[in-house]
Amino acid sequence: MQDNTSPFGKKLTRIQYIQYALDKPGVLTVLPGIRGKHDLIDILKYTTATPEEKDYSIIGNFTPVDAEGKCVYCNHCEPCPAGLDIGLINKYYDLAVLGDNLAKDHYMNLEKKAGDCIACGHCNSRCPFKVDQVDRMKMIRDYFGE
Repeated sequence: MQDNTSPFGKKLTRIQYIQYALDKPGVLTVLPGIRGKHDLIDILKYTTATPEEKDYSIIGNFTPVDAEGKCVYCNHCEPCPAGLDIGLINKYYDLAVLGDNLAKDHYMNLEKKAGDCIACGHCNSRCPFKVDQVDRMKMIRDYFGE
């Protein structure tokens, strides 16, 4: 994730992501995706990382005010009366905009897409980040050409 697209305003490292996941109750292992030798070498750096390199405390200072207007895929907007998975739709859109073709393919295979939004506003009233999901669904629908 790029600094300008991260809701935290700063890109987290793979080491920080791994540590964050491992610190969750009940998580005993993390299986990061590996696309090749470079990814494997980068991920293995976790085994020798310092506490400072593992520190992900930047997200501890994160508040809804920091992400106002940005979808962070929390799904507080659910349930959607039209059956949309609003967080996942937003995530696939954000990744597709960054050039992730796989995310676009995943979006196109969703049973319910942004074009199925009935613009009831239920999601807008529940969002702690004050995201206008109704407008966002229109934008996502147009982006994917529904």
